[in-house]
Amino acid sequence: MKLYRIFSLLILSVTLSSCATGVKSRSLLFRSNEFAIYTVNRDKISLKSESSVPKTFAHPVELTEDKILDLLGNIRFREESSYGDVNKFVFEEKEIKEFALDLVDGLQKLKPNQMLLVISKYNPVRSVVSHYSRTGFYIWSSDTSIEVLFGDLQQEVTYDEQGNYFDWSNIPDIPFEHFPRSTYILQGPGFSFKKVSGFRNKHWLVFDKADLAKLKFEKRKKHLPEVANSIDADLKPERKITKDEEEGILNEE
Repeated sequence: MKLYRIFSLLILSVTLSSCATGVKSRSLLFRSNEFAIYTVNRDKISLKSESSVPKTFAHPVELTEDKILDLLGNIRFREESSYGDVNKFVFEEKEIKEFALDLVDGLQKLKPNQMLLVISKYNPVRSVVSHYSRTGFYIWSSDTSIEVLFGDLQQEVTYDEQGNYFDWSNIPDIPFEHFPRSTYILQGPGFSFKKVSGFRNKHWLVFDKADLAKLKFEKRKKHLPEVANSIDADLKPERKITKDEEEGILNEE
């Protein structure tokens, strides 16, 4: 009985490490408290339209850390709701730099029948009143392009999930099919949207390899310190006015 329990725990451990998500049969390459990178075999991906993704890819592929930043750093998305529409960058610069080096290594290790799955968890403010958000995407290379397919776009991670790797890395399947969604990537320079069943899939980005040298990350204005300062100000107690100061104010009147 004891041997059976040990064997069962071993099987469970292997299962969690290789398939802890809605995405089937993933194999872990790299992980930290902020991101995880996996390989996913092409034959394990279920597609309604098999022509959407080739059977084999142009792997391995060599990109630099700077080129990863150029590739992903300028992408924006729109989130529509009844309260109004909001445009945001998909990634913060520091967020990309967290996983860029391991993503470069992962792309160099890929076999022709594999693609990479990347899950990033990030909180730019890191205060007690802010949340982590999660973004997941596939990335692979064809003979002429680098392609990125997004699933979650800054999906909020609950407090209960954000500290547990097996919780925040548990994402639903990333669909390759086109269907209307209230959150989608905005058209930008350097990429086009993949057409699926005659429609542009606004989660599926195609970067032409011939134009990669033209891609340059655009530095952004920093607003986060102001946000952090305002939060700190809200949390600080008000300064008490001394008796002398109070009398001075009264005398001025």
